[in-house]
Amino acid sequence: MNKRTRVVLSAPLLACSLALGPAAAAVWAAAPQALPSAQCFVEAKPGDATKSIITGEGFTKGTKVTVDQTDGPGGVLVTVGEDGKFSVADQPNGKYTAGGGGLNATCLGGQAAQDAVNKNAVDAARKAGATEGFTIGKELAQAGNCDAKPKAKPVPQGLVPDAASQKAAKEAHDSAFDAAFNAAIKRYCTD
Repeated sequence: MNKRTRVVLSAPLLACSLALGPAAAAVWAAAPQALPSAQCFVEAKPGDATKSIITGEGFTKGTKVTVDQTDGPGGVLVTVGEDGKFSVADQPNGKYTAGGGGLNATCLGGQAAQDAVNKNAVDAARKAGATEGFTIGKELAQAGNCDAKPKAKPVPQGLVPDAASQKAAKEAHDSAFDAAFNAAIKRYCTD
């Protein structure tokens, strides 16, 4: 990329960050990337080493999803629930893909699945913290309570991340909450 293109592309970002202020720019810069629209996981069935449980999330509710075993003859058609998730048990061990409603995912297993679950937990906690912090800060500031201090709510749990990622998710949530809360107080108490 040449020097002129870099200046042209980075100038709007710089202008936005200056207009928003440093706290809001920090929250914006720290905002996680959108989670993939569809994810799929393979985990061993407890008590039966020959079987797996396949779960998916982020699919379109009510659609049919084909869960295919890519390294064997297994496969099944499932209906996605109202929450965008599906689960199917007692499948042969192997590698799987899931697809339906225009969405496709390679089902992750083992450490790759755990890593994805951990990342999702941290990203979701950071996003929730920023949203909650700004909302609460704005409400307090508009009510005239400009000396309020941030107090984060507990992190909601979805998929089960490992202990280190649960701690990282809480830290990401609280940090994003504090930054967004302070940005809202600053914005609405100085206007």
